Amino acid sequence: MTDKRTDRATNTETIMVGASQRPGTELPCADGYDVQRRGSRVCAAVVDGAGHDEAVVRYAHVTPSVITHIGMTLGGLAALTTAGQMAHAYDMPPHASAVYARMEPGQPTSIQWIGDCRAYGWDGTALTRWSTDQTMGEYLRRNGVAVELAEHHDNWSRTGLAQAGAAMCREAQIPEAVRVVLLVTDGISDQVGHERMEALCRAHAADPQALADALAAAAEADAEGYRDDATVIVLAHALAPTAPTARAVTGADRAPSR
Repeated sequence: MTDKRTDRATNTETIMVGASQRPGTELPCADGYDVQRRGSRVCAAVVDGAGHDEAVVRYAHVTPSVITHIGMTLGGLAALTTAGQMAHAYDMPPHASAVYARMEPGQPTSIQWIGDCRAYGWDGTALTRWSTDQTMGEYLRRNGVAVELAEHHDNWSRTGLAQAGAAMCREAQIPEAVRVVLLVTDGISDQVGHERMEALCRAHAADPQALADALAAAAEADAEGYRDDATVIVLAHALAPTAPTARAVTGADRAPSR
């Protein structure tokens, strides 16, 4: 007689996370970030406040966790809109950019953003930017203005969390085949450079924390000696070890009866 009971072990994907932050030359740090897990789903957010006054710093530090918690239950648009309404609790609404991502096994990574925080994806070969900056420079490029002129307006943000809503927030779906997603403030994207970021992904993609640390450390001061706050979250699909599958137990395997 054959005992047909088997242990059906399957490959279980998990999401690995790395996060790193390097304050700039002007303190206090006005970047914030948060990661929230529920089961196999991970929600992450990075916020970049404009300036370093007390209200901006406080706002940038409290909103990331609001974004990840609301995003976990209601999605990224509701998360950014809720965080945006919080800006109006201040006498002068702070300006801040934000990017949010939700990653889970078997699904594309959903991203939503407003302002000039960015989302990148590493597919094992190339690093691709999946978000588009909401800046005056980008607006001018899209309307045919010369690149040389447009680049002088890249620091002019056209919108931020205080204006978040369905008409202003942007979203994209990053295919599941893109196994590593980066969320960064412009302290990374402006001061590391695409080629350098890509090289670091190639070297550290298997270790999200090492990649996050390397990206933050690579942020260098500009020609005037200023280094912006630099914050990065790395989300990566990882295949958990497969448990051995038990073979069917047959009568020949049974201990002899006494």
